[in-house]
Amino acid sequence: MKILNFVQDKLIFLTLGVIVLGLLNVKFFGGYDFTSLICLLAALVMIYPSLVPLSFDKFIEVKKHYKIVLISIILNFVIAPAIAYLVGVIILPGDLALRLGLIVLSLLPGGGMVTTWALKSKADMATTIGIILINLLLAIIIVPFGVSWFMGHMNLQKKSIENQLGQEMPLVPYADKFNNDSLSLDNKKNNGESCVVEKISQGKSGCKLGGEGITPLKIALPIVFIILFPLLLAFITQKIILKQRGEKYFQKVKKRFGAFSNLGLLIVLFVLMSLKNTALVFDQLDLVLKVFVSLLLFYGLAFTLVYFLYKKFYCNQQGRALLWGSYLRYITLALGLAISLVYQNQNLSPIIIVIVLSYFIQIPSSFLIVKLLRGNK
Repeated sequence: MKILNFVQDKLIFLTLGVIVLGLLNVKFFGGYDFTSLICLLAALVMIYPSLVPLSFDKFIEVKKHYKIVLISIILNFVIAPAIAYLVGVIILPGDLALRLGLIVLSLLPGGGMVTTWALKSKADMATTIGIILINLLLAIIIVPFGVSWFMGHMNLQKKSIENQLGQEMPLVPYADKFNNDSLSLDNKKNNGESCVVEKISQGKSGCKLGGEGITPLKIALPIVFIILFPLLLAFITQKIILKQRGEKYFQKVKKRFGAFSNLGLLIVLFVLMSLKNTALVFDQLDLVLKVFVSLLLFYGLAFTLVYFLYKKFYCNQQGRALLWGSYLRYITLALGLAISLVYQNQNLSPIIIVIVLSYFIQIPSSFLIVKLLRGNK
């Protein structure tokens, strides 16, 4: 517990340190290739622990505040992606993979962090839980088609296919920095390595499932695995603890699951930053600055909108639930989805940089927002 508490208290600094260590691992030791085991690692050590503390029993109370939940859905799946798209067009016009990273981040709201900050700001927890769970379940349906549509709109689908066919068309200006041995799933398959779809179906289906390139079906499979599997496991874990040890014990230990999720986050971040493809950071330092500025603008615009709604129409505990459920992004889950996308096409590796850097805006800004809300009492 001392280690877990230390990780939770120093998460920002430890995140930065782990990122640096991973990049140094690539710089001096060469790093390593991507494998499907990273998806499993992310689901078990990052996402599953973050879902255990959710108050599933309060979900039924959400019908009392259905209007707020509906507003959160519009904010999360219409307004946020629109903001991300506009920011990408303005700041990252030629960096298609980075723009996709913004879209992925914008389409994944909520997560365990929402409950943490909602509690700190005395938000209505029944409304908070309802917003989290409904938006997560909708994400399973919306995100595959949303990501696929944006990829098609930005012409990433076509370029993904052409890359798989061996033609010269980089997804990003610095694509030539990538490891040429891992540009496509087809190359891996030809070398005797099965893709994730083939492994899941035990050879009954292959990587062509759903058509060429990255399709909604290919995106949906890992999302179902990344969301539903950890969610079901978390629900079962919670029920077992409540039955065996009681409510008082669960309230005592549930914080440990969130703290363990933070430790898992550091482990997965080190693994991701140690991938060979992250070597592009050393040659593209201006890239990091552009991504950081784009994230600042995205979060700034998103917060301005939800805070206006809170102050103007819902300046109460339910409004605070709406604010947190619409402002915060499920970065852990976004990392999991980014992992699955990179596995299907490693030219999309730069989206990981977008997701990772978002921690350095979302976590500090959340502290400031709590202080702001407490001052509004």
